[in-house]
Amino acid sequence: MANTFYTTEAIAGVDFTSTPTAPEFVPGTIVKGSDGTEWMYVMANGAIAQYDCVGIDETLVEAASITKAMADDGWLIGFAQSAFADNDYGWVALRGANSSLKCNVLTSCAADVALYTSATAGSLDDSSSGTTKIDGVVAVTAVTASAETPIIATWPKSTTF
Repeated sequence: MANTFYTTEAIAGVDFTSTPTAPEFVPGTIVKGSDGTEWMYVMANGAIAQYDCVGIDETLVEAASITKAMADDGWLIGFAQSAFADNDYGWVALRGANSSLKCNVLTSCAADVALYTSATAGSLDDSSSGTTKIDGVVAVTAVTASAETPIIATWPKSTTF
């Protein structure tokens, strides 16, 4: 069952699951959501799978499935709770501390350990080999196969920046 988030601010029209082809808000807009979450409105630069970890560029406009290069460049970190097609607009979660958010992780990812970028854009892993650590995010449960898992994200950021 999908999580249902809603804004806790008095801003009309915020729908965290909507991914329209035309902007409904100014990209870079940040709002607070239910369950202690915080969200940013972005435009997808390429398709983004549901639950991908995303990098948000320095203009705070475009987001894409995270790669090591993005993390190394200090891109802002977010989590797509809905799938985006290329050039769609929508909301990505910046943080949430009660594990109601989800993120794609790779096979045999352990719970409660540091997570890193991986060779699979958008998916994090607990393997540090040739990757970049993403501070402030942990998987709540371990997974045995590549899948989405609940996370706690407290001000996630790349450790290279």
